[in-house]
Amino acid sequence: MKTKRIKNLMISGATITTNNKNEASEETAKIQTVWDNYVEDNVYSATHDKANNKSMYGVYSNYTRDLNGDFDVTVGVEVTKAKNAIVIKDEKYLIFKKEGELPQVVVDTWAEIWDYFENNTEFKRAYTIDFEHYTKEDEIEIYISIEK
Repeated sequence: MKTKRIKNLMISGATITTNNKNEASEETAKIQTVWDNYVEDNVYSATHDKANNKSMYGVYSNYTRDLNGDFDVTVGVEVTKAKNAIVIKDEKYLIFKKEGELPQVVVDTWAEIWDYFENNTEFKRAYTIDFEHYTKEDEIEIYISIEK
């Protein structure tokens, strides 16, 4: 793990609101649905002002409190203009990087993240904007916002 400051990253795409309690059940889970809808509705093609970067992002924002509250999940790509985008102006992140088969590597990495913050006190989650950066077909980086 390493820390990194992110400035002026803008992501635009499709968004839903959910919480971890809903995501624990297949009947109420929404995250996979927003990914499926992003592809089926061809949101990528409809996204304006895309950056040259072809990477996909899963962004977690608008936390109502901690990991037990509601939050928004946006599936999208990097854009060059802030209109209709989630904007990361200046945040400090702890990065968890893993390789493996999707979607299991995502599930495993989030389990590692929850365990890390439950058992370590070096960093404290900020619950501002967290994001998954899909860098390759079998590689993920999850950026967790931490207090400065």
